[in-house]
Amino acid sequence: MGPYIVLNDGHGVFIPQLWCQSIAEWEAETLGIQWSDVQACQAGPDHAWYWEAWQAILDSASMISDGTTWRLHQDGDLWEVPDTWDWEANGWAD
Repeated sequence: MGPYIVLNDGHGVFIPQLWCQSIAEWEAETLGIQWSDVQACQAGPDHAWYWEAWQAILDSASMISDGTTWRLHQDGDLWEVPDTWDWEANGWAD
């Protein structure tokens, strides 16, 4: 099981807003992220704390599915990546 793309980089500066747009307060708590960060991203790229909030979400968000912990990774595209993924072994290292 490897990473999968959530939003491609064609969405540009709107990736944080798009990812956060449907997140409710209870989901933020489940993902381990601050509701205020989600709200800042939902407000869009003109919000004063948009990029700081997004970085906090990238650093903290995790979800568990079928016993696997998934985290967000952004390198232009936004990915969900399992904790077990070995970037180097799979030829994806920078």
